[in-house]
Amino acid sequence: MSERHLSESFVRALLDCQDALRAYVTALICDPYAADDVVQQTNVVLCRQADEFPTIKNFTAWACRIAYFEVLSFRKRSSRDRLTFDDELLALVARDVGRLVDEVTPRKRFLDLCLTELPENQRNMILKRYGRRGALKALADELGRPLASVQQTLYRIRLKLLECVRRKMEGEP
Repeated sequence: MSERHLSESFVRALLDCQDALRAYVTALICDPYAADDVVQQTNVVLCRQADEFPTIKNFTAWACRIAYFEVLSFRKRSSRDRLTFDDELLALVARDVGRLVDEVTPRKRFLDLCLTELPENQRNMILKRYGRRGALKALADELGRPLASVQQTLYRIRLKLLECVRRKMEGEP
C-alpha cells in the first residue's frame, strides 16, 4: 500500500469537525459505541477522498454527508436488529441533525474557552464528573462531600458555563 500525505489544512479541518461528526452519527445510530466505529470508518473514507478537499466549501457538511452513507452501510450490516429506523425516518433525522451540527463546533470552542476561565477546583470537578468514568457518587466520595452538596455545586458550575458560552456566542467579552 502506498504512503499518502495529507495536507496540514486537511488534517486541521478533519480534527476540527470530530465533535460535530460524532454528535451527528450518534444522533442517527443512537449507540455511542457503534457511532465511534462509524466515525472511524468515515474518517478513513474522508482521508481516501482528501484530494477533493480543495473544492470543499463546508468541510463539516461534507464529512456529515460521507458519514450519512457510512451510517446506511452500518445499518445494512446490522439489519438483523429489530430496533432500527426505516430509511425515510433516518433521512429526516439526518437532515434535522445536519442543521444542528453547524452549531456544535463554535459552541464546543466557547465551552473549552469557558472551562479554562473557571477556577481550577471547579474545572477539575467538571472534568472528573463528565470524564469517562465520572460517576457522581464516586466524585462525592473522592471529594469527601455529601452527594447533594456535589450535585448543587455542579449545577452552579454548569449554569456559570452556560452563561459564559451564551455571552461568547453573542460576542460579549
